[in-house]
Amino acid sequence: MSDNLRTFTAAVYGFDAVVNRVPADGWDAPSACEGWTARDLVQHQCAVLNGVAAIAQTGAMAKPAPPEDMSDPAAVWAETRENLLAALDQPGVLSQQGPFWFDAADVDDLIGVVQWDPLAHTWDLAQAHGQPWALDERAAAHSLAWVEASQAMLNESGRTQAAVAVADDASTAEKFLAATGRQPTS
Repeated sequence: MSDNLRTFTAAVYGFDAVVNRVPADGWDAPSACEGWTARDLVQHQCAVLNGVAAIAQTGAMAKPAPPEDMSDPAAVWAETRENLLAALDQPGVLSQQGPFWFDAADVDDLIGVVQWDPLAHTWDLAQAHGQPWALDERAAAHSLAWVEASQAMLNESGRTQAAVAVADDASTAEKFLAATGRQPTS
C-alpha cells in the first residue's frame, strides 16, 4: 500500500466517522461551509469521491459526479465509500497514468492531492452538530504541504478561503484547517 493510499484512506474514514454520528434528523443543519447544509456537504464529498472512483475504474479523466437522491445521506455516503475503496483496491490502479485533476501524474498522486477535501470537510461536518473532530496527523501534514504550495490556485478558484492565523503551538491538523481558511478550535 502506498503512503498516499494510507493517508487518503485515513481521511475518508475520518469523514465516515463524523457522517455516522450525524443524527437522522440533522442533515438539514447548516454546515461550516457557507450556504451548505450537512446534506449538501455529504453530497459534495460523494461527488468528489465518485469522480476519483471513476478515474480509478477507467484510468481516464472523470468529473465529480454528485448523487441525485440524497434522501438518506448516510446510506449514500456508505455506498460511495465502499465503491471508492473497491475501485482503489485493484491491481495496478494506483499506477494508472494521467494527467488527472490538479495535474496529478497518476492515480496515486491524485489521491495524495484529493485527500485534503475529506479532511477539511470532516471538520466542516463536525461543526454542523458540535461533534468532536479529529484529523489523521499524517494526512494533515501531507495535505498542509500541498495546500500551502497551491494556496493561490485554491483561493482564486474558490476552493478555499484565505489562510487564517493559528498559534505557533497549534497541531498539524489545526494548521491544515487554518491554511484552508477555517478557524479551528480544539
